[in-house]
Amino acid sequence: MTKAKKKLKIWQTILLIFSGVFILAILLLIWLYYSKLSLIQYDTSNGVSINTEMPGETEDMEIGETSGIAEITLPSGEIYQNENVVNILLLGTDERSSAFSDNARADSIMLLSVDRQYHTVRLVSFERAIGVPVPGRNDDWLTHTFRYGGANLTLQTVRESFCIDVEHYIRTNFYTFEQIVDTIGGIELNFTAQEAAALQKSTGTVLKEGLNYVSGKEALAYCRLRSIDSDWIRIRRQRDTIQAILTQIKTLSLFDLNKLLDKILPLVKTNLTMGEMAGFLVDATSIIGTQAEQLTIPAQGTYWGITGIDGRSMYACDYEENRRILRSFLYAPYL
Repeated sequence: MTKAKKKLKIWQTILLIFSGVFILAILLLIWLYYSKLSLIQYDTSNGVSINTEMPGETEDMEIGETSGIAEITLPSGEIYQNENVVNILLLGTDERSSAFSDNARADSIMLLSVDRQYHTVRLVSFERAIGVPVPGRNDDWLTHTFRYGGANLTLQTVRESFCIDVEHYIRTNFYTFEQIVDTIGGIELNFTAQEAAALQKSTGTVLKEGLNYVSGKEALAYCRLRSIDSDWIRIRRQRDTIQAILTQIKTLSLFDLNKLLDKILPLVKTNLTMGEMAGFLVDATSIIGTQAEQLTIPAQGTYWGITGIDGRSMYACDYEENRRILRSFLYAPYL
């Protein structure tokens, strides 16, 4: 064999080895990726099943003066869609353990909207006491739809009430939330003096006015705090906390990010398929650390207090105006 042929054979062997290593590395990454996704709890139920026998919710809060007894009627409307915008409903339920319960309440209802083209993220909070029609029952708070028909009913109600292109949800609970914050090493939140005092009293943690580095326990208490002001400020606190989590995740090393996924993914439930979840996580990598635009629905000046026919106080709203505001907020570059 000539020297030239020997040299060619050596290079062919080296190329073959490198090709094999490269293919193995790709297969390993695919295996790692889908092994993470397999940790998630997937909801494969179809349609909405409503428990018409469930006793009416007794939870109450200060709505203020009401305009009298009224019934909620949704106006007709078309759902706007754009392939560049992905909307996911984030549901935070009130269990304090790793297990999800059918009797839970949706303590937090928030829309995460990711624009794939412009790599922007938007967070929309829905006031939980918005009055909505519940099939087979009297009008009730939006948050209570979860108790009557689970995530699918809450998802359907948000979609039909506000004509939002949203078909998927991701569900966590109080326990999951605390684990997320603790696993990423805590987050930084800015408290007013009044907030710091109230949170210190409820958690026993020494806190101060201004920036505080807090654990999951304090972060959850902050998200639930409304005794010093109102539920409207409370939902703004929830969005600010989500933003703080996204900002902190951006600082994690690959090792810490892997640790986070192993800890948290088994505590997440979604009706996304594994393939859809993989696509969503790819989209999410482009927004980690991004400053989210924020909105609360219903908007100021578009809602008022009413009393439902069963005596529950709730907020009625101008659905058509809030649909317009929401569409402009989510799809502004495409209108």
